[in-house]
Amino acid sequence: MGTNVLAKNQEILLTIKRIGINGEGIGYYKRLAVFVKGALPKEEVVVKITEVNDQFARGQMIKIKKDVSLARVVPPCKYYEKCGGCQLQHVAYKEQLNFKKEIVREAFDKYYDGKLNNNILKDTISQDVPYYYRNKVKLPVRYDGEKIVTGLYAMDTNKLVYIDNCLIEKKDLRKAVDEICEYLTRYQVIAYNPKIKEGILRHIIARSSKLTSEIQVTLVLYKKDQRTINIAKELLKIANVVSVYISINDDLESVENFGKETFLVAGKTTITEALGKYQFELLPNAFFQLNLEQTNKLYQKITSVANIKGYEKVVDGYCGVGTIGIWLSDKVQEVRGIDNNKEAITNANDNVKLNKITNAKFYTGNILQYLEKWEKEGFIPDLLVVDPPRTGIDIKTLNYLQKNPVKKLIYVSCNPSTLAKNCNHLQKKYHILSITPLDMFPNTSNVECVVCLERR
Repeated sequence: MGTNVLAKNQEILLTIKRIGINGEGIGYYKRLAVFVKGALPKEEVVVKITEVNDQFARGQMIKIKKDVSLARVVPPCKYYEKCGGCQLQHVAYKEQLNFKKEIVREAFDKYYDGKLNNNILKDTISQDVPYYYRNKVKLPVRYDGEKIVTGLYAMDTNKLVYIDNCLIEKKDLRKAVDEICEYLTRYQVIAYNPKIKEGILRHIIARSSKLTSEIQVTLVLYKKDQRTINIAKELLKIANVVSVYISINDDLESVENFGKETFLVAGKTTITEALGKYQFELLPNAFFQLNLEQTNKLYQKITSVANIKGYEKVVDGYCGVGTIGIWLSDKVQEVRGIDNNKEAITNANDNVKLNKITNAKFYTGNILQYLEKWEKEGFIPDLLVVDPPRTGIDIKTLNYLQKNPVKKLIYVSCNPSTLAKNCNHLQKKYHILSITPLDMFPNTSNVECVVCLERR
């Protein structure tokens, strides 16, 4: 339909109806959805069409013709129009929260067949200060003249935007990264050039701890280079840097920054972070939430909606380094965690020992494999908490949970679409008690969500 309705470079007048999952405004031209970056609901905008497909079109906003949204604000970041890191800085924060609630509502309207009571969907849990929250960065490096710099990619491109001050990153991380770049420039470490496929240093990864102020640094290299490795050891001279790793990644198509070989070259093996009263020792490639304040609120919400009585046997699915299971451990009878990442499980069991927990243990493998095994052994969880990847729960596990429903299922998700689809798959045996969005990444289009499901 789209190719007949619109043409590339055509200018149209469009009324924006809603916000899309990537933060763009969505309007309809002769029933064809048109996505417009930067446009807001109720605004009437002049749009130049940049892409046309059968199902939708994309356009560039030329100007707002009338009805400028009351939610529109001036973005505080000077890189906002260039960088792809944030999508909603032009929206007042209160309205960002409302938009994210609507994104979740629309996902369930589209993918969930059952009727939901309006009271089930709660307001989005906000962050007190929606800036300087990100505690880990993965930054590509380039040259600015002869100086090594870091940046972020422009939206939907591999074009790097050099950034010297990010309003999302923790300030101590930005300071450390700047000093690392200065140090690597001084010792003439060679940045990798993707155009000619030459050079050594591809990315700088850094994580900081709110608990200890420790910073862990990983240099991602295209190939092993002893001179660069020797220089990396000296990064311990930078304030708060206590742990330095090297990771070798020669796969230019790899989405992940870490390569197959990652090793410590200087300092401590881990850095220590805290969630609530619990401490966690973190390896550089261990998954750990990027926003500590909101993670505490997330886990408090999990505890609240689970309505824990104390007798529960809990399974923490897709557990990573065990943060959710460990958080719940003092409130329940027993916790068992499952993840297919061997290093994460080693980290999780080390964290159990670190916190002197006696009723939690974590296992490497597939979640379905262990649920079936434990069922045969007589261990059936009263509460299953899952925080799967964006693709959601796999179909075999969903089918198992249909045939063998647990009393209560808490589903944590960063993808409203797969969340709604999975909940729809489960609805014959479960009904939804609550859906709570949480703003884990303020000023971006991402929305975290906690759904509490109960066996029918």
